[in-house]
Amino acid sequence: MYVKYTNMTNKRLRTKMFQVWLHQNEYEFLIAYSEKNMMTASETVRGWLHEVMKREGYEIKEPTLPERGGKK
Repeated sequence: MYVKYTNMTNKRLRTKMFQVWLHQNEYEFLIAYSEKNMMTASETVRGWLHEVMKREGYEIKEPTLPERGGKK
């Protein structure tokens, strides 16, 4: 397995990228499962990760949009 951490631009809410090499069967399953559930592969993997983190007792804080200043 190959892991790569990369800093992204400041415009993105997520600051790290994770790369993993999958076996062809794993990749096909991930794509099919994601499409069946109308999600991207990235959303599927992040959802699985969040479920494992919750089960292990970690508090998940979803990113929120920054407050806009000025008149409403």
